Amino acid sequence: MSVEHKAKALAIHCIDFRFQTIIEENLEERGLAGQFDRISTPGVSKDFEVVDSFAKLSLQLHDPDEVLIYEHEDCGAYGDDNSEETHRLNAQRLANSLRTKKPGLEVKTLIVTSEGIKEI
Repeated sequence: MSVEHKAKALAIHCIDFRFQTIIEENLEERGLAGQFDRISTPGVSKDFEVVDSFAKLSLQLHDPDEVLIYEHEDCGAYGDDNSEETHRLNAQRLANSLRTKKPGLEVKTLIVTSEGIKEI
């Protein structure tokens, strides 16, 4: 069976159970429910090589037009270096790498906090 599969987006987020509901709600608000690939890994973009390889496979197989990278506050995978700036730098590194794979790709780098979700 040969059927082309196209996802609207790729969502990348942490495994942390505390943030799943708000991320799901955000994806639904964006009109993406049931139409996106998902990568869930400890530390989101902290383990760059692993996440980058999985994300590039999603781009290859399902050609999403948008990537949403959801970092979050108080991430245990980051240990002591858990600043918003560190999350921003790691997410931006991943975003830049994905844009080289698919020029023109829309990538949003976000952080989930107790006050909601904002771009970083």
